[in-house]
Amino acid sequence: MKILHITSHLNLGGVTSYVLAVSKALRQRGHDVAIASGGGARECQLDPLGVASWRVPLATSAEFGPQVFAAGWRLAARLGREPVDLLHAHTRVGQVVADRLSRRLGVPYVATWHGFFRSNLGRALWPCTGDVTVAISEPVRQHLLRDLRVPEARVRLIPNGIDPAPFAVPADRSAQQQLRDRLRIPPQARIIGTVARLVPSKGIEQFLHGLAAIRQTVPEARGLIVGEGSSRRRLEALSAAIGIADAVHFAGWLPDTRAALSLMDVFVFLPAEREGFGLSLLEAMASGRPIVAVNRGGGAPWLLQESQLSALVEPGDPQQLAAAVIAWLRNGEAACQAAGRARAVVRERFSLDRMTDQLEAVYLELTTRNARLATRVAP
Repeated sequence: MKILHITSHLNLGGVTSYVLAVSKALRQRGHDVAIASGGGARECQLDPLGVASWRVPLATSAEFGPQVFAAGWRLAARLGREPVDLLHAHTRVGQVVADRLSRRLGVPYVATWHGFFRSNLGRALWPCTGDVTVAISEPVRQHLLRDLRVPEARVRLIPNGIDPAPFAVPADRSAQQQLRDRLRIPPQARIIGTVARLVPSKGIEQFLHGLAAIRQTVPEARGLIVGEGSSRRRLEALSAAIGIADAVHFAGWLPDTRAALSLMDVFVFLPAEREGFGLSLLEAMASGRPIVAVNRGGGAPWLLQESQLSALVEPGDPQQLAAAVIAWLRNGEAACQAAGRARAVVRERFSLDRMTDQLEAVYLELTTRNARLATRVAP
């Protein structure tokens, strides 16, 4: 099967990680995969995966702007030369382009919803929800049914998944030590970490204020923040202003998070308000980290409450976050038990294999249906 994924860009973020992981898994199963996007920092990862990059002007949030129309025309021309069996759209602009291409070329398309979105005139008049709409968590599914009025028969719940095998054992000790040395983290430090884009919607200020409170009880506590974004300088300034600049280590973006996760004594998950289900949470679970999660976004609380895996704390309450982290640090036995349950949950319910199985089933359903329809209208 030949599949074209359509997304806005291939910069850092959960949607890009999802698209790359699914594309890699599909290639390993023998499918021909291409990604149409506006390019980005992670575009260089496609060639080693055997995934083609179709660069089009989609790095925009203007869903009906000139860039989106240009991208549609260019993709239509290319698809005339290089037809595909199915389109899979991952962002709003991708869904708009996929909808036009599907109507014009008669190719079925899937639309994955990675978060929560306000209903607006554009979505009301041009829903662009695909022949099948994939929800990455149960709260996202309910949002699609209730707020965006997507027919239930077209919505499929296919939760995010990762390959748990690389996280099943700690990262190589030399890689851990190299990261410690680069960031100058002392050997006796108790490391409280997170993996997140450094943008306002993630609420990293709560993490920093919580760390300051933790250090009053656990002076050897250090913060490890993995990620990049527009807020980095502001967050570094905040760390200095509250007196913890020497205890916060900004690692930047890491292509492989295993070494960082292996160093963490507690992982703090910071979902954005409209985040459907964070992949970094699954990686921390697969790594066997005790987890404290902020109760925001919907997807993460759904997973964690259902599995009874972590402490949930309210947004904007650094003292509550600090108390939850300290409780894990003080109760090693409970932390180990929670880590074991988290690893089992990922293996059983949130593996990349299971997610790919479910997506393949949707692809096969749509392409088979499309072939039947084409046969009926053939002269």
